[in-house]
Amino acid sequence: MKPSLLLGVLSVLLTGCIIFDKKSEAVTFHQLSAPQTAPTRPSPAIFIPRAIIPSSLRRANVVMLDEAGWVRVEDAHRWINPLDRAVAETVGHHLTKLTGLPSASQTPAGSHLLLLLDVNHMSVTGDKRAVLELHFRLENTEGVMILDKTIIRSTSMGETTPEQYVQAQSTNLAAASAAFAELLPAELKLAR
Repeated sequence: MKPSLLLGVLSVLLTGCIIFDKKSEAVTFHQLSAPQTAPTRPSPAIFIPRAIIPSSLRRANVVMLDEAGWVRVEDAHRWINPLDRAVAETVGHHLTKLTGLPSASQTPAGSHLLLLLDVNHMSVTGDKRAVLELHFRLENTEGVMILDKTIIRSTSMGETTPEQYVQAQSTNLAAASAAFAELLPAELKLAR
């Protein structure tokens, strides 16, 4: 085929695929909120690797699941960080504030605690509530379990918008972290 004929065919085909009068929606980036607090005690550090999250939530877009498992993907709303890392960092910040212990996303040198997080459920109910079911498993350096607990939290949303969803899930993460911190052994709790 001649190059000029190929170019002509491509231009005819491609002109039907391009819409010139429609503007694309601006992308909004979202972040889970957490306090930025410096540790008040040097050790033990709490190593929190990326959380395990359901496959339907593992994407750059904000995804809102309903109770029946239907997925609503918000194309113009994205996470600023991958959700698995954002959940771990958010819980780490809350635990640092609540316990005074440092949290880390990289394995610390020396003795430390390991906190494994599983997001079992993160959805929106029909009555506009954001639900979070988070499983915490705390181990020492040798892999001996210290605490194993699943915590469920629910927060009312005014509207089922991505902004309200992110705010409600941030509130749920704060409440779940506080409930977990209350269950910690006395030597890990912050003296009050």
